[in-house]
Amino acid sequence: MTERTSRAFDGTTLSPGGDPRVFPAQRMANPLESGAERDVVSVVERYKEIAGMAAESVDRMRRHDQERASVLDRALLESQERMARIADQERIVRLGVALHWEAAVEALWDERWMTMSPQPQPDETVPDHDQLHFDGEIERTYRALEDALQKRGLIRRKRD
Repeated sequence: MTERTSRAFDGTTLSPGGDPRVFPAQRMANPLESGAERDVVSVVERYKEIAGMAAESVDRMRRHDQERASVLDRALLESQERMARIADQERIVRLGVALHWEAAVEALWDERWMTMSPQPQPDETVPDHDQLHFDGEIERTYRALEDALQKRGLIRRKRD
């Protein structure tokens, strides 16, 4: 016997010293054995089974991804619609502010002592509020200006 392992006649593997207890023989499925009634799954059948499970998993993942993509598409569409509404609202507010500014400049035009400056840039450091709050503040401030101009004692108007 050589120093390598070898098989004994009973199917056990002998260790280098010839001791049969170390390595039991591996069972090999032989479909040609006529006396053995075994439920042996061939390698091809097992491969097909595993490939089928992988295909099912891929299909489940695709369905999940499609569902998730449709949810995200709806969320994106809603977000884009909201952004469009906000952009429209911003344009309307900017136009309203410009109109109020022009009306204030026109109302103060006769006050020659007052120097007019261009419309200031928006102050973005103010605390967050609903847009209706800011619209109300613009309207309230403009009305206060009109009231002040109508009261002769506060700002004297030159009469031509």
